[in-house]
Amino acid sequence: MDFDQGKARIMDALLAHGGLRHLVDVGADVLGNSVFVCDLAAQVMAMSHAEDADRGFWDEFFPGGKMVPENALAVGRAGIFDRVFSADAPVYGQFDFFPGRFIGARIRLRDEVIGMATIAERQPFGERDGELLVVLCQAIILEMTWQGERAQASSALLEVLSAAIDGTVTISELDLMARGAKLALPRRSRVLIIGLGVGHSGVVFPFLQSMLEQRLPTSPMVVRHGRLVVLLDLDRHPSVPVKDIEACFANMSIRIGAGGPFDELSGIGDSYRQARVAMELARRSGHPAVLADYDDWRVNDFLVQASSAGINLDAYADPVVERIMRHDRREGTQLAQTLEAYLRCANNAQAAARLLGVHKNTMYARLERIQELFDVDLESGETCFALALGLRMRRVSEAMA
Repeated sequence: MDFDQGKARIMDALLAHGGLRHLVDVGADVLGNSVFVCDLAAQVMAMSHAEDADRGFWDEFFPGGKMVPENALAVGRAGIFDRVFSADAPVYGQFDFFPGRFIGARIRLRDEVIGMATIAERQPFGERDGELLVVLCQAIILEMTWQGERAQASSALLEVLSAAIDGTVTISELDLMARGAKLALPRRSRVLIIGLGVGHSGVVFPFLQSMLEQRLPTSPMVVRHGRLVVLLDLDRHPSVPVKDIEACFANMSIRIGAGGPFDELSGIGDSYRQARVAMELARRSGHPAVLADYDDWRVNDFLVQASSAGINLDAYADPVVERIMRHDRREGTQLAQTLEAYLRCANNAQAAARLLGVHKNTMYARLERIQELFDVDLESGETCFALALGLRMRRVSEAMA
């Protein structure tokens, strides 16, 4: 692809306003090599996923979303960062930790350098790839500026949302605020809170938000306290579209908290609290699923409050649960986790295996072992209920200790 064609494709991607990730993907396709964008702390803001080969490269080069410290030091010692950040011209470099070369170019907003975009050479560079990278950097700045203007437009939604969550105004005042701002809110909705895992900065949210808005066009969303808060339109999305959300955060560790449904503005605060509670309880329990739905965790919330009121949860838990946990501690097994996943997945062994990331035969073998060792009947609804409640009691008791 020649320079003019490549530049035209990058400009078309900018006009589409698909977010930083979209721009980087198009840039990688134009340049025929992997592209990534970092901030000044060498933390990734976006990386291309144009080809399967990119994934292995990112896993090795950016474990946890940041450059390997030794690699970053090598680049710094070579003076590459200083050269990139001091001029608009692209800079070439080659290092022992990668067989190909790199081209880096700074991303500058007026007089402030905010990061750099880099091409990693897996296929031979073209003569004008450095110039195309500079064009990509200019497009990134324009996209960020546009996103910033959009963020200002969403300030009214953030103001209404914050007032509802914090309870700083009456219900009638809340209605007046929403009408005055002419907010288009769903008729029925529930709050989703999307948080990034360790190693990822919340700075990426403004860029990824636009991608998610394309997938959930009738669900208003804002960034609040470093997390993305979504009012999910239940008429369009009766269940949480986890796959659509994950697609916008590819290669990033996320947790989604989902609160209960509501059809009046006054319900936002409760739904938001429930979403936060679900996220926190799932985190404390080590639950591996991306989605923490309050419907699944409301019993735990009740148990937390009961424990806080002085009720000894251990005394009410099924004794079999303690026997299983004691066996796990003694033998180094994971039978309690296996049983918990199985019961959470409505006694669906294959779904539980997927949740834990184990083979279905491993799941079946563990379940059979549980029944043999502890003389429990997992086909009995009453037994399963007692075990599920007992497991939750023990998890809450451990978390509150």
